[in-house]
Amino acid sequence: MAEKKQEFDVEKALARIEEINSELGKSGTSLKQSLELYKEGVKLAEECKNHLEGVEKEIQILNGDE
Repeated sequence: MAEKKQEFDVEKALARIEEINSELGKSGTSLKQSLELYKEGVKLAEECKNHLEGVEKEIQILNGDE
């Protein structure tokens, strides 16, 4: 049976980015931990961008703009 791909949740991703931002602002965060958090944030931001671009294309198609 084919595995169902989980739909990307922009709201959860944005909430996680906010958490990461908060963690990076703490003075006790180590350099290694900061780098890992930064990488995660960049990945999530890219996924959000890609998802939203896809949504934008869908809207353009529905509106007959394409």
